[in-house]
Amino acid sequence: MRQLTLKIPKGHKEKVQDAIDHFGGKNTIDISSENEDVFMIYLPNEKVNDFLKKIDQFEEPEITLIPRGVITLYPPASEAPDQVADVKPKSSLEIYLGGIQSVGSMFGLIGYSFVAGIIVWIGLFTTTAYLLVAAMLVAPFAGPAMNAALATASGKADLLKSSLKRYAIAIITGIFASFLLTLLFPLTTLTPLMEEVSQVSKFALFLPLVSGFAGAINICQSERDSLVSGAAVGILVAASLAPPVGLIGAGLYMMDWQVVFSSLFRILLQLLGIHLAATLVFYFYGKVTPDGVRFLKGVKKTGLITTMVVILGIGAMMYWQFRQPPFLSKASMNTELAEVLDSELKKIPNIRILNKDVTFNNIQIDNRSIATFEATILKTDTLISSQELEDGIIRHLKQNMEYPYDNVYEVFQIKIVRD
Repeated sequence: MRQLTLKIPKGHKEKVQDAIDHFGGKNTIDISSENEDVFMIYLPNEKVNDFLKKIDQFEEPEITLIPRGVITLYPPASEAPDQVADVKPKSSLEIYLGGIQSVGSMFGLIGYSFVAGIIVWIGLFTTTAYLLVAAMLVAPFAGPAMNAALATASGKADLLKSSLKRYAIAIITGIFASFLLTLLFPLTTLTPLMEEVSQVSKFALFLPLVSGFAGAINICQSERDSLVSGAAVGILVAASLAPPVGLIGAGLYMMDWQVVFSSLFRILLQLLGIHLAATLVFYFYGKVTPDGVRFLKGVKKTGLITTMVVILGIGAMMYWQFRQPPFLSKASMNTELAEVLDSELKKIPNIRILNKDVTFNNIQIDNRSIATFEATILKTDTLISSQELEDGIIRHLKQNMEYPYDNVYEVFQIKIVRD
């Protein structure tokens, strides 16, 4: 339930009371004076917007909305547990206004983005994974992401432009911070964590879709109905953006264009995926539509055009990703190739597989990406020399491994051990 204080000129008391009853108001307090009717009203969350639309017919109502959950108890007392457990999503008005309130200052946006870029760079430079998590906590990407989706759902072009502008500022600031640190502490080669972060999975679209869905659900739900904190959802949104933002700065300094382009691909894909999923949640679950929010005069055409651009953008990026593997699919291709490697190694007699792995790097030979097939083998036949066994394994793998990629340059690293 939400608490509202309503003040309107005299003469509409009965109509207001009828509207309160119609929208499920409880425990209403009438504290009217000689010149004004004043009501303290408690309404179900999702009814607030519709109630305010209803009373717009009266003369210039003054409204105070407290965006906090209120527990209302009313007869019969036996139903009190059900009354407390009746938690509804926020009204579309509260969702929209709450998103606008969360914009914050430009100084804070730039400051947090710069700090997040520094933390990401330190984590990538020192290969410290938990620093990437720390950067996700600091990175202010969730706010612009959700506001851009709110703008599309509500058809507000001005809010969309403002949100995209803040998006761009946050990302460019993070890239600048990373580039500046790389300039001060030059890198000549990528660290292992940078190599890992630079690689894109063919399932990369799933993360932004899930992030956008979770972020929008968190905003729509009442605070007592939310099982996940807003900070945790913010981390989920930033998880897909903070690492590649920090990596671009280092890639630009080193002029490693594979790293730069793969990171830009991830950032753009994350933005589009988050935007699409969050927009759909706000529109269908939160009821944030051009005609559904009081005070708001959105343009449905704006939302439709933006959504179509986002969908076409995702489609184009998916086509680009799957058209030329492994450039934008290395993070998942290494798992696929590791399965092929394991399958072929199991066909070779007199060995036991202790470990196997396939890794990609950003080096190319003959316009083909290098994939290193690694395996640690325990030989069980002592009559065969280690060198002979190693040569036989490599020869078998070259002749028999089959996978649907023809632009992979195979490199083998077979280690023979014995008990």
